[in-house]
Amino acid sequence: MKLTPYQKGHIEALVAFHRKPPTAWGVLTHRPKLLLPWAFIIAASVASYFLVDQRFGLFLLGMSFGSVLREIAHCRFAVLAWPVTEQIIDWEKVEALHRQSECS
Repeated sequence: MKLTPYQKGHIEALVAFHRKPPTAWGVLTHRPKLLLPWAFIIAASVASYFLVDQRFGLFLLGMSFGSVLREIAHCRFAVLAWPVTEQIIDWEKVEALHRQSECS
């Protein structure tokens, strides 16, 4: 089975969290490259606060802050659901896919 890069990352996350139970911070930072768009958006919001209009900059900062809080909540819910998820996953198949993705 040919796995996409996203699928490989998901399998790696499952294996990592099976070895050590996830935390909200661990889920959020498992793939740190995904945090780069937020960093760019927050930097643009701060720049617009100082360079364009304070009200518009505050609006963008509020939107960014809400987005970050929503993602943190999503990570918390993933951690809360993990015990059930861990029980229903066929770990033999996950390990086989992980070994296969390492070889390719």
